[in-house]
Amino acid sequence: MHICLRRFAAAACAPVLVSFAGFPAARAASVGVAEELERLSQAHGFKIKGIDQVQQAVGRAEGDDLYPRLRRLLTDFDHVIVQAPEGGVEKVIILGAKVPYEPPPAPPAPAGDRDEEAAKGEEAAGDGEEGEIVLETQRRGTQHSVKVGLEGSGGRVEQTLLVDTGADNLVLPVSSLSRLGLAPNSLNEREMQTANGKVTARFGKIQALWLGETRIADVDVAFVEDNKLGNGGLLGMSVLGRYKMTIDDESNRLILRRP
Repeated sequence: MHICLRRFAAAACAPVLVSFAGFPAARAASVGVAEELERLSQAHGFKIKGIDQVQQAVGRAEGDDLYPRLRRLLTDFDHVIVQAPEGGVEKVIILGAKVPYEPPPAPPAPAGDRDEEAAKGEEAAGDGEEGEIVLETQRRGTQHSVKVGLEGSGGRVEQTLLVDTGADNLVLPVSSLSRLGLAPNSLNEREMQTANGKVTARFGKIQALWLGETRIADVDVAFVEDNKLGNGGLLGMSVLGRYKMTIDDESNRLILRRP
């Protein structure tokens, strides 16, 4: 079957081979990410949040299956793909463009080799007991996301997390285990209730979570398969529950204070 597609009024009409799944069967093509997301949303009935983040972006349109097609399309963006309990995709949340990878910092020098005042300052920042934490947020409609630091034996990496008071835990994709130096067999596996039903998660701890300059040690975390979460994550109540939280919608800030 051949159909004729026109993107602009002056464009020439060329035949396009269409597979039975409704996607072009030819090799990967460059497409506008926002336009392709809207087309797939209409065809498959899922919702999109944060589409304003990809308005000028170009991505790859490749594959017949919806989930891997979305992953390839959004390869340059932190995102969450929420799958429906009965199968298919329920929602796509775009958190923002990926931050280029930076090698982990060198391990800190032993405490005895540091300047005494510097060590005291690090200790004060480490437990987060004093003052308040103010983080800039990225707005996604009524939702906010923040950049945090995740610390493991593999070093410290940045991650964008959706602020979610409905999540009991800090939730990360399984693919982040290696970056944090964690072995899958060191975690406990059990079911976790989410807004979209029960999923199997691997529970454990990371060495620390950094909120700005504040370090929170030994944070409980649930690792969920990437095809259930995407390569984003959720900042849940295992962290937020330690603070009195205020979200300033007007200035896009998350403010955390000790109770």
